[in-house]
Amino acid sequence: MKIKKSVLLEALKVLGKVVAQTSPVEVVRSVRFVGDGERLRLMATDGVECVAVSVECEVAEAVDFAVEYRALRELIRSTRGGEVEITGKPLEWPELEVVPEEAVKVELPATFGELLALAAPVTDRDGVRLILRGVNLSPEGITVTNGRELLHLPCPLAVPEEVTLPFPLALLTAKPAAPGVLHLWNRCNKRLFRIEIGGFLWQGKALSGKFPAWKQVIPSGNALDYSLEFFEPERIIAFLKTVPDHEPFHGIELNVTPHGVTFIPVDTPEMSFETETEFLGVQPRAVLVLNKYILLRMLQQCYTKFRAHSDGRMPVVAEGGAGCYVAMPIHLSPKSNPQPNQEANKMETNEIKETDSRRESANETPDPMEELNHGIDELRGKLKLLLDETGVLTRKVKEAVLKQKQKERDFILAKRAIERIKMAI
Repeated sequence: MKIKKSVLLEALKVLGKVVAQTSPVEVVRSVRFVGDGERLRLMATDGVECVAVSVECEVAEAVDFAVEYRALRELIRSTRGGEVEITGKPLEWPELEVVPEEAVKVELPATFGELLALAAPVTDRDGVRLILRGVNLSPEGITVTNGRELLHLPCPLAVPEEVTLPFPLALLTAKPAAPGVLHLWNRCNKRLFRIEIGGFLWQGKALSGKFPAWKQVIPSGNALDYSLEFFEPERIIAFLKTVPDHEPFHGIELNVTPHGVTFIPVDTPEMSFETETEFLGVQPRAVLVLNKYILLRMLQQCYTKFRAHSDGRMPVVAEGGAGCYVAMPIHLSPKSNPQPNQEANKMETNEIKETDSRRESANETPDPMEELNHGIDELRGKLKLLLDETGVLTRKVKEAVLKQKQKERDFILAKRAIERIKMAI
């Protein structure tokens, strides 16, 4: 069977998000070709989810065989010309469950894929809570959160109740731009789903667990007492990209001035950017501090109007984009901002503390419950910081592994090119 290399390559990009190339099970590291003479469908599975892509290809007769994903990639690289000839072997493939008649059918708009692309960056893909790795669908629309930020995209869906789908990596890669259908049904105490958009099919199991009550997180309109509307988001984005990272908070201060708002990185205060802003409401009593990457995502998705509370502790609601973007501000304790003369007065401060402690111990006995609460708060803060640092280290390890694999692939390609040149000579 012959197929265009470009068509096969695009299909493999989508199916590669499901294939487990290092698995000992041949089925989950292979791609199935099924054709009935009129159309050809390529399928892949990881044992839980199944993805299928229909492609244009002339098939003389019915075919049903499988080829390992890695072999197909190698075939594309090693074959000259615009077509490749594929041969495979029959493989016992798990049957794709048929949608029952009692399944709930939900019409999906043509913009469903675009909305998922906007929601994807806010999911917690590396988090411990499995439910936060997915995308929640409800009658009100699409909702995602990672515990620090929340994005709700209005999209009326006729689902009877909330359902949380796994992270739609294959669907985001396929980028289908057409109306589709979502089927939902129960089987053996499991919530199953199937999404069909054009020639793309995705079937699997919905995530178990209770999605956070996101409606309670969004403050009401009366709870927030001032707003900021930015008119130069591109310039702000350009400035934020120049700000160096500083773990774990990446804090950016939004200082309200008579001329607008000044952006000042918490850890590099020598950098600043001032922009004109429309300010309405109560003058803030505390400086609003947001995570740099959350702020970038808000502005990149056209959320240019921020509503916040003057004490700087309530969630910030961003408007202007496709939905409602909510983020928790960063509260910095005075300990994280030492005074310039701290080192000069170190001895004096220590003497005062020792004198005060002796007086307190002589006059009154400390409350054990207060000491316990104080110790618990300190432990909670240390654990949160440790979890943030662990997540950063995990991402760095993954990036290093990916770079090493890329170097190995480049080396292999260079070696093969040299061998081909030698053979040609």
